[in-house]
Amino acid sequence: MHASPVILPRIRGRKVLITISFNDPQVIEWQTRLVARHIPHAIHIIADNSNDLAARAAIQDICTSTGVAYVTVPGNPWGKGKPDGSRSHGYALNWAWKNIALVNNPSMVGFLDHDIFPTKNTDPFRLLVGATVAGKVTAHPDGRWYLWPGFALFNLDRLTTTRLNFGKDWLDGLDTGGLNWNRLYCRLKESELCKANYDRLPISDGLPLEEASFERIDDWVHECGTTSTYIEPVHRRFLIELKRRHTVEILARSDLGDILETNLKTLAS
Repeated sequence: MHASPVILPRIRGRKVLITISFNDPQVIEWQTRLVARHIPHAIHIIADNSNDLAARAAIQDICTSTGVAYVTVPGNPWGKGKPDGSRSHGYALNWAWKNIALVNNPSMVGFLDHDIFPTKNTDPFRLLVGATVAGKVTAHPDGRWYLWPGFALFNLDRLTTTRLNFGKDWLDGLDTGGLNWNRLYCRLKESELCKANYDRLPISDGLPLEEASFERIDDWVHECGTTSTYIEPVHRRFLIELKRRHTVEILARSDLGDILETNLKTLAS
């Protein structure tokens, strides 16, 4: 793991949300504004894992304009050539855990995907009252489980180990974050886990969930990864555009003002 500590004294003892961003400035603009509006007590940090230089520059500009801390994830071997999304994401999470969270010692840390948005005033860290970890739980048929690292919260004062590994457990069939089963989750009592409320919703009547869906996680909406790679490319592009349109419509209810009105006009044209 590339050692690049990021010293942020103001987050010591605070509640911190760390977003792993990747090549989509638009969702970062929405998310940073919504987090600032609906979770003003949390410190928000963007750890940029983008491999597109133009996207990286745009994301940095957004963070500068909104006063959100911006750091880049260095030395990711899985983001070059033919990228491996799961390994790249796991690397970025491990880097952020070691070089942001552990170095600066906040009281609580939450990891977010870049396309998950709070839709009203909320406190995700309330899920950690009396708990060690909280978030969206992904369960395996054999009883193992792990927190999906797009909405995963950790109470550092309660952790029995900080030697976490957010990588994918390839041998045992657990996705990104699954290696933490053996590092942490298998040793937790049931009372130490708080599961976030969860629901999966279609983006449109008549479309199967398997093709495209939204997730409701606690007071957040997650746009989700969009559709199977086996879907015909033209139909896949249609679903991606439809999902983004519905995301804008949902977020418009959170009163983001002119920026979402502009997006709606663009999508309608």
